Amino acid sequence: MISLIIPTTSKNKNYTQNILNNIREIYPNKNEVEVIIEKNDNVTLGINYNNAVSKANGEKIILLHNDMVIKPGFVETMDKHITKGRITTYTRVEPPIFPDTYPGKVLLDCGSDINNFNSKKFNEFDIEENLTDGGSQLFFGCIKEDYIGIDGYTFKMFCEDDDLHLRYKLAGFEHKVSSAHVYHFVSKTSRAGSYQEIEQQSNINFIKKWGFRNSTHNVVYKKSIKIYNSNPYLEQALEPWFNKGEDIIIETDGNNFTQQDFTTIQQLNDIIKESGEIGSFELGNLKITINSMDEYQNALIKL
Repeated sequence: MISLIIPTTSKNKNYTQNILNNIREIYPNKNEVEVIIEKNDNVTLGINYNNAVSKANGEKIILLHNDMVIKPGFVETMDKHITKGRITTYTRVEPPIFPDTYPGKVLLDCGSDINNFNSKKFNEFDIEENLTDGGSQLFFGCIKEDYIGIDGYTFKMFCEDDDLHLRYKLAGFEHKVSSAHVYHFVSKTSRAGSYQEIEQQSNINFIKKWGFRNSTHNVVYKKSIKIYNSNPYLEQALEPWFNKGEDIIIETDGNNFTQQDFTTIQQLNDIIKESGEIGSFELGNLKITINSMDEYQNALIKL
């Protein structure tokens, strides 16, 4: 059995019913393809996913959104491509609302919602079966016992996918993109209303958790900062980058602090990984004292 996981809320019930009808029309045997619909308005998307996965009976799971349409062959292809130790992202076919493309996303306008969806055009579209490197976001399948959980406590919305894939990468999982594809109407529920503030806070929360936003080495250190002649704006900007640890201590004077110093702080974990050693040194207007280079990223893999 394979389990299809669909978190939802009380909003846009028509989309939830549409994908359920769509799945059952193609896969009527509930003993072969299980559908778990988890409706909860009171938790984050990540927690909704986690709660749904906990109820799944399938050996393999596929995380879907309710604003999708699948086609015959989708489950069979994903079933072949999901293996132990691999995170398999399926391909989304989307209308050109957001024009960027990358492995796992292709553009084809088959309609912007279920009312103008051109099912014939989508069903006639095909991708030759393949499996390529890559994968991102919460559009994937895996062995159920490989599911490590989405951090829906740190992230209300946005960045939980970056966090999850980083944790899988640290855990040594393979990331692949499958030619198995769905049609995705794009953000019919997750971006409803004003979301910019939530997205900004999620990025701050990511930095607080990991000590970086984008990194080459993905290492986590225990760091703290001492700011002389500080001001509230500088403290607010720098606070997310430090976790009050004493392994690495940064000292700086707020009167001399520059944009280049801020860039150095953003890249500090990689700098220390590549060339750091026990002792003190200066970079720009930063005095950096390294008491220990112990790494803590593996402690963040599991929730």
